[in-house]
Amino acid sequence: MSWTKFRLNKIALISIVFLTFTSCNNNEGSTDIKESVKKKEVETFTEEEKIIRQVESVLGISATETYDIDIQYKFIDQDTLKDALILVNRREFAFQKAKNTDTERFFKETGNTGLYNYIFLLKGGEQRIISTNPVGSNANYPLKVEFLELTSKAHKDFYVEFRVRNSLHRNYYTVRNNRIYLTFSCPVFDKIGESEPLVYDIKHQTSSVRIAKDIALFKGQIVGYNPKNIDDINEFQPEEVTNNGELFVYFIFNEKTMKYVTPMPAMEK
Repeated sequence: MSWTKFRLNKIALISIVFLTFTSCNNNEGSTDIKESVKKKEVETFTEEEKIIRQVESVLGISATETYDIDIQYKFIDQDTLKDALILVNRREFAFQKAKNTDTERFFKETGNTGLYNYIFLLKGGEQRIISTNPVGSNANYPLKVEFLELTSKAHKDFYVEFRVRNSLHRNYYTVRNNRIYLTFSCPVFDKIGESEPLVYDIKHQTSSVRIAKDIALFKGQIVGYNPKNIDDINEFQPEEVTNNGELFVYFIFNEKTMKYVTPMPAMEK
């Protein structure tokens, strides 16, 4: 897997760019020379630096903010150019905002939940990033991504997992043209800390009549689960999940709506 991960404090980067421009402006010359210098500087940015600048512009990230940005390169659409999937987490901004608005207690009680995890995509050969809705989730946990072949053999889909209080959820996405579609969303587990949590073993099943794979949720169990041994229900992560073969619900992909639809309850035996 080819990927790059940054944790940025942009003061140093901006200082370098500022000093470069100051040096150029101190030299007398024509407007054409100045414009040529600026164009040359822009062209010397790496692809990753260009992505970072666009992300910061879209989200309004200040020069002093520290945040996480994870850039992963995959062949996501059907052309032969690698695409860049970009995941952004603004934990520092989230906690600072809660402090500034005097909502720290409420923020903690809700499991540090808010719109502070973001998904962007830069398609190979394109100049501008595209985005989808931010993921409401625990700001302490950056999104975790997995790539898979799901809705089509010509496209690479992906899903992200995220925390919401004492639960873990999963969003599935696919890309068509210049749009990121949220095709499906479901819990992985919920009600951690209770005697009987909700747990699902999620399977992607090949269909004999459909190109896209189906998504099946089986009723699962957490191996060794004991709520008395859990220190923090908002951070719990099971080591192993099993199922007894009992199908809970089944979804099929609708190409027209770009959604997994028509849940079909398991038939009674």
